[in-house]
Amino acid sequence: MLVGMRILVTGAAGYIGSALVRALARHEVVGTDQSAPASVLGNLAYPQFARSLITPEIDAVFHLASLVSGGAEQNFELGTKVNLDATRDLLEACRLARHCPKFIFASSIAVYSEVDEVTDETPAAPRLSYGAQKLIGEILIDDYTRRGYIDGRALRLPTVMVRPGSANTAVSGWASALIREPLAGRDYVCPVRPDTRMACISLRRVVETFIKASEITGDAFGARRAVLVTGIPVSAADMWNAVKDKATGKVRFEPDAAIQSIMDGVPKATLSERAAALGFPHSSDIEEIVREYQEITVAHHG
Repeated sequence: MLVGMRILVTGAAGYIGSALVRALARHEVVGTDQSAPASVLGNLAYPQFARSLITPEIDAVFHLASLVSGGAEQNFELGTKVNLDATRDLLEACRLARHCPKFIFASSIAVYSEVDEVTDETPAAPRLSYGAQKLIGEILIDDYTRRGYIDGRALRLPTVMVRPGSANTAVSGWASALIREPLAGRDYVCPVRPDTRMACISLRRVVETFIKASEITGDAFGARRAVLVTGIPVSAADMWNAVKDKATGKVRFEPDAAIQSIMDGVPKATLSERAAALGFPHSSDIEEIVREYQEITVAHHG
């Protein structure tokens, strides 16, 4: 259903965005980062730039650009500009364009807190600025959809693994590093306890989810457009066990009190019957996530 559509991807040079752009390569994609095809380089924190991106020719928007959890917590003003104001500016641009494009929003399970097992019935209760900003974005998407300005859908994503290269400002960045660094032959000091768990999904599965979310009808979502994405529970010890036989780097655990405190309050698993009914995929286990990462790494360096 996306064939021949003109698509805008914000954050197109990011970890998920670049993978999504590759998957959408058969369509005409306009990205908001320098390395994306047909790219437009600019800062979404500036309203004029954000609003200039939506033209009547844009059929679908994948809004992935954000300042993630740790960064948004450290810099409240910038987090608000990028995560909230830019989202509203894009939505306003869609309204003013008057053609109701599909609008697929990368939300986060940071909208929850202090709940180990999240389901479709779990109420949102963010305790980080990032989660609050994402939740406001979801509410705006529901309202703009209700009014016919967009055909919105929002995905509450668990931790997406395995991020290549250096870590970003996400408080969950240690999870990717725990797999990536020892596999690359580098020792790693993990800042959380081995029993620390989080809800996870692979990059491949999350890209498939975004594409699926853009292809199904708005009626399938109903009035409530935010959907929880299933994330399997994986502990730091599970991650290390999945790679230690293949790794040449070593890992030791030295919990950082601040990071551990935040991780103790995040969801440990997410299970969505609604996502399953919509046909969204999820990862089966940590071994699958590691295997996909290794396949991607080989493909990029082969």
